Amino acid sequence: MTWLNVPTSGENDLDTLLALQAAAGKSLTDFLAIAEQVNDAAMLNLCRAHMARLLSCDAVLAKADPTLVAQLDNWHKSDVFSEAEKAALDFTEQFMIGARNVTPAQRQALASGLGVREPSTFVYGLYINEAFLRFLTFFDVRPGAPVTFTSDAGLGEKADREFIEWVDDDSSDTDPRLLAAYYGFNRATCSLTGVDATTDEIVRLRSAEYHDCKFCQSVRRVIDNPAGGNDLMREVLNYRDSKILSERQKTALEVLETFVIAPANVDDELKAKIARHFTPEAIVELLLKEMFWMSNKPMISLGTDPGAVSAEHYTDFEYDDEGNFVLLTAS
Repeated sequence: MTWLNVPTSGENDLDTLLALQAAAGKSLTDFLAIAEQVNDAAMLNLCRAHMARLLSCDAVLAKADPTLVAQLDNWHKSDVFSEAEKAALDFTEQFMIGARNVTPAQRQALASGLGVREPSTFVYGLYINEAFLRFLTFFDVRPGAPVTFTSDAGLGEKADREFIEWVDDDSSDTDPRLLAAYYGFNRATCSLTGVDATTDEIVRLRSAEYHDCKFCQSVRRVIDNPAGGNDLMREVLNYRDSKILSERQKTALEVLETFVIAPANVDDELKAKIARHFTPEAIVELLLKEMFWMSNKPMISLGTDPGAVSAEHYTDFEYDDEGNFVLLTAS
């Protein structure tokens, strides 16, 4: 049983958690399914096993081949893995530790190993699998949850290009079906409103700083700013000592930090804070949104991060009624 206080009704932990945000949960499993369909599934599964090992994700490790898990301990010295597999594992490790530090040589080695001009389709699959494993680990989802999915959404082309042009520049060959799934996940999560806009934006800012996304750090959502005319980033980065942020907002930031740094380390104190300040529906929403915000990692690791919207000022944005990210005006 997951530690989150929610009845299972005979379902497994994952089904129970995703049912709390059914539309967003369905878009997540569709995204995962399509990521596997458009990629080398064996290579993606190898990298997922390695990520599960690094994150101590019991839900996946319990179903993994124990011999493979043991071999991954020293994969870089092993003759069990091909050069292509080693390139993928090397990229995966650096991607998880710090996407900004992925080197051109690592990108090229991954592309060569996959036999593609550039590896963005694989990297977007890697990202959503990492995000999913962090979700499983954070909530201590018990073994029994599926680690692969099927989708009945179809492999449609991406739509409404104007809203995601910035994630798909001319140098990339990202599979349009995967971009459609990414966009569906984007809209399903960002249209959720169970977490108030101010808390939502505070957590997004911390995520942007943690992943070092220059674009994300240069924009600000139009919110009721508890700091008045001052920018909230300073409060966010020093939230434990903040006199402005509420205890609920501080808990949300602690949740975010645990999720992106060590999701297996959710202690009893944090669990109690979550129970005090968030409903199960709200905490699942908060982490589904962080899973979407992590989508800056593929662009950062591939060197296609568009950079700051402006070097002189912050640029306002808002989500429209369908969850689309819409840039507004300079502030």
